[in-house]
Amino acid sequence: MYTVQLIQLPLHPSTAWEPTGNIPLASALLAATAALPVESIFPEELLNTLGDTALLEELKRRDPELLGVTLYLWNRERTLHLLRSLRQWKPELLVVAGGPEVTPDNHTLLMESSIDLFVAGEGESFAADVLSPEKLRIILATGQKLLGPVVDTQPPDRWPDPYEKGYLAPHEGGSVHIETQRGCQCLCSYCAYRRTSPIPRMIPAETVLKKIRMLHDMGAEELVFLDPTFNSRLDMDKLLRGMSRFNLDCFAEVRSDLIHSSATADALAEAGFNSLEVGLQTMSTKVLHSVGRGGNPLSILKGAVLLKKSGITPIMDLILGLPGDDPGNIELAATELVSRELHEQVQTFCLSVLPGTELRANAKALGIRYEDRPPYTVTQSGPCSIQHLLQSRDRISDILGYDADPPPRPVLSDSFPGMEIFIPEKKQPLISPSVRHGVLRIKTSDPWAYRESILGKVRERREKDPYCPLDVVIQSEKLFPLDLIDMLNDFSEPECYTTEKAKIYQVPGLLRLAVIMPPATDLSWLMECSEMTLTVVRSHSTVSLPGGQVGLLLSGSHDLAQLSALYSQAPHLVFFAQKELEIIWNLDVLGLG
Repeated sequence: MYTVQLIQLPLHPSTAWEPTGNIPLASALLAATAALPVESIFPEELLNTLGDTALLEELKRRDPELLGVTLYLWNRERTLHLLRSLRQWKPELLVVAGGPEVTPDNHTLLMESSIDLFVAGEGESFAADVLSPEKLRIILATGQKLLGPVVDTQPPDRWPDPYEKGYLAPHEGGSVHIETQRGCQCLCSYCAYRRTSPIPRMIPAETVLKKIRMLHDMGAEELVFLDPTFNSRLDMDKLLRGMSRFNLDCFAEVRSDLIHSSATADALAEAGFNSLEVGLQTMSTKVLHSVGRGGNPLSILKGAVLLKKSGITPIMDLILGLPGDDPGNIELAATELVSRELHEQVQTFCLSVLPGTELRANAKALGIRYEDRPPYTVTQSGPCSIQHLLQSRDRISDILGYDADPPPRPVLSDSFPGMEIFIPEKKQPLISPSVRHGVLRIKTSDPWAYRESILGKVRERREKDPYCPLDVVIQSEKLFPLDLIDMLNDFSEPECYTTEKAKIYQVPGLLRLAVIMPPATDLSWLMECSEMTLTVVRSHSTVSLPGGQVGLLLSGSHDLAQLSALYSQAPHLVFFAQKELEIIWNLDVLGLG
């Protein structure tokens, strides 16, 4: 039995090959602060790979007395599903929840009966008390349901370092999340930092460099800085000079309008930054100032150009639906990005009205309406409905030349960890893997004749892991009535971040269908099928795309550089039977992950 277990469930990326980026830094910080055993942190590998059922069974096996969960908007509903099941199994289990979702104004969450105590804001100050079963029972006896948030005035290095204390270790070739500051000088009304941590608290550059040296010596190869604005520190020059000695790949979010010279951009490149996230948001200076972000869009673009000239890829962010904004300003931003050749990687978001933000508190007065569950998407911003915003998003994609938020890409390769091959013609035991990202490959000569078996198999998988992605791939040798696609699409999905976002953008949610057909398949049938779901034909050689939205599944080895040029107009319609080629295509050509 484990006394305490701390869990942080991952985001589901749009492709199975993309890393989840789920490093349990929050769990490790709390465990180190409370001096818990290292085993109190639920293993990262299991968090990122186990399905709902397997995760539940593993927690039952560990049989904790107290469970701590970190809630983000993307893992909230799946975590609550897990907690409710655990409570049915063990009613006396103690549960503490923290993370960005826990705010005093998130009323629907605070009513959740499977959680005993919520801790808002930074949790280290409470860790020793709320992660001790005995002390937690004393707190609960007072009737408290919510603690915090407490505004801290000291840098985060006052707490034990989880890497130094052995709670976390870098994976070979993997990323390390590092925090060198808390708080933010920007006062964006759509960000909770404005309330919970309004004053930046920096770890001095020399201390950061000691931490980086330690991580480097432990085998870290990539640093992901969690700082709200990496380049807001006064001693940045000193930090960048020191970082240049370690030859690490680095990523952070910056204010590019603070980058005034090529020397600064060069220093960032020499420090190891190959890409940096830049929040342009809109071309309206008035709107930027009204939401507390400030800055000048032209200055932001100028700084981003300096980054690009230094060899750094700026990942540009745009937000649709900011109060007082006009979608035309975002479309203008996309045009400006193209004209300056800054459009290689652009992220376009519809505004999320997050709990704990000033925007949410003043939403009614600002003419803002929004969904009251993750991802809290704006449904009305002044005169603009969500339909107006989505139409603008489509125009932005046309300007950029690609979909800024592409649909999920199912696995069509011949192998994948946990892939289940289902042949309905054969009697197979109903024993399926429970994995976070499932792939069900259905191989049959006649899908329609075996439709009941296929539907039953899919139903079994969805019931086993309802909050996990499942790629259902029908590999058929003959045409079949497309009513089967409708039947599969009729499967209900739980309300959660992934499915709610999918409804808004009209893309597949957790159930992701695809059809693989022989090369000689009737083109009109293929075209009709491709209007309903992803449809590809098998090919051993590089041939022209069949037409419309019908894709290719290529077997054998290929020169990806040549293919990238050949299929430059529709790279998203090219798939590979060989897993290694598919991974490279996803990451290097499509930029997924």
